Amino acid sequence: MEFRILGPVGLWLNGAELPLKGSKQRTILAALLLAREKVLSDAQLGEVLWGKNPPATYQAQIYTYASRLRRHLQGSMVLLRQGPGYFMRIGSSRFDFHEFEKLADTGREALLAGRFDQASETLRSALDLWRGPTLTDVTDLLAETERPRIDEIRMKTLELRIDAELALGRHHELTSELVGLVNANPLRERFRAQLMVALYRADRQAEAFATFREGSRLLSDELGVDPGPTLKGAYQAILTNEVSREFPRQRHSLTASSWPVTLAADTPDFTGRDAELALAADRLRHRSAPLTVTGMAGVGKTAFALRVASGLGEDFPDGQLVVDLRGSDSTPLPPREALGALLTGLGLDEASLPASLEQRALFYRGALADRRMIVVLDDAATDRQVRPLLTAGTHCRTIVTTRSSLTTLAGQYTLDLEPLGHEAALSLFTKIIGPERATAETNAADEIVDTCHGLPLAIRIAGARVAARRHWPLARFAHRLADPDRLLDELRLGDLDVRERLTGGSNSLEPHTRAALLRLSLLDLPSFPHSVTSTLLGLSDADGEQITESLLDLHLLELAHVDEEGRPAYRFHPLARLAARETAHAEGLSELSLI
Repeated sequence: MEFRILGPVGLWLNGAELPLKGSKQRTILAALLLAREKVLSDAQLGEVLWGKNPPATYQAQIYTYASRLRRHLQGSMVLLRQGPGYFMRIGSSRFDFHEFEKLADTGREALLAGRFDQASETLRSALDLWRGPTLTDVTDLLAETERPRIDEIRMKTLELRIDAELALGRHHELTSELVGLVNANPLRERFRAQLMVALYRADRQAEAFATFREGSRLLSDELGVDPGPTLKGAYQAILTNEVSREFPRQRHSLTASSWPVTLAADTPDFTGRDAELALAADRLRHRSAPLTVTGMAGVGKTAFALRVASGLGEDFPDGQLVVDLRGSDSTPLPPREALGALLTGLGLDEASLPASLEQRALFYRGALADRRMIVVLDDAATDRQVRPLLTAGTHCRTIVTTRSSLTTLAGQYTLDLEPLGHEAALSLFTKIIGPERATAETNAADEIVDTCHGLPLAIRIAGARVAARRHWPLARFAHRLADPDRLLDELRLGDLDVRERLTGGSNSLEPHTRAALLRLSLLDLPSFPHSVTSTLLGLSDADGEQITESLLDLHLLELAHVDEEGRPAYRFHPLARLAARETAHAEGLSELSLI
């Protein structure tokens, strides 16, 4: 049996196509194949079939489509219901996209090893598996999500095949093909560089230079950038008559051994968030758009991102890079310096890096173009800081952690981390102090965890303090935490400080926003509408709502609930209220009442 998605989606048996009725059944087949034997929930399948608003009967319809598909499977192939979703295993059956990936990887390895004949033949075999536009006859929703990623892999493979054939001296045969590729993809610099080399080797040097000038003009007019290292390298090599046999296969000096396995340590006692981890892993495996992890200070965004990256090591074997963007500091890391840190992390000599932000960004994207890596941009401040650090290829993935709500990163998926529930918080505390002590004083352990209000940073500090003082009964520490005037003093250990983390960055808030934060913290209200902000500051209703929503976006407030008329109510996390209230008192503000 054979499964096909590189063209019309279909299922074939002994050379004959089996009947699949309609685009939705083909969509389910393609989605399950691309999930690589991972479970797709009913909600995920419903989204690719009908979008954000599936019909009320969508689960029953999915069941029907799956049942019809299951009738065609045989032998080691299975389509199973697991929890609220499905997964499919195809055994040893042929799947054209898997076969393409294997051939492409083999061809790439041959190219890197200098076996150009083998590389050309293998990469051509991979590309010959295409029978038309990818994912034909599925819903637009699935095609729009998956087709760009798969088509980008095909384009990269085509570039590698041309590299191999240029190295074999086939420039005459390649010229017309490359002219067509450049016309169809005028901003793709690799094709243009390859065309320049082919023209140069065919004694058409003037046309090669004209091709470069046209590319430079288009990049400037369309994107406002200069040519990248590959295109500039081709121009310089032709100018100095130093076009090597293998140009432009090697675009930078990095060797495989210089790429890190990892540059960040996972958190060994990470606890909970199973659903969020599964969702993040699924998004990163199948979509190249950035994953943005948000949440209040101390909620564990960095630990979560590193756990996700660690769990995807097999999918992205070239390693992980992490850079601290210092978004919570008064002076966030400039993007140019962040790129310098990332490039030196990749093994480049800092003295050899380009000077400008634009050139570093192009160099960075080129360096990662053919690598399967995960980049963690930790503690981002703004969209503007992050945007130059995003990779352009389909093999790398980017995880951004931030307290702010970043809204203009193209295609991003935002995952908002909440404080831990009681069971997960207690499990984390128990891992730190040991199960014997937690079991011996269960009530005190519960009290300590409840006082931390699910904030992982607070739980870690409390656990570490108890673990360091084995002679302390848990009840003694629970009693110390019970005093709200001392609570934040107790949640401090070494360079870990809940108060500092919760108040960090508040001094840089716009004056009205900061005033609202401090004054709201002085109210003894479990939740409040935005009109309270308007009243406290003497502002219009619209201005009060904008300020309150900005505090929500910065995770300085939480959403308490939305009433039947769609009006939101807000609240403080208890520890965040304590920290803001302390600051208000220190600045001479008194307790407030709206009565």
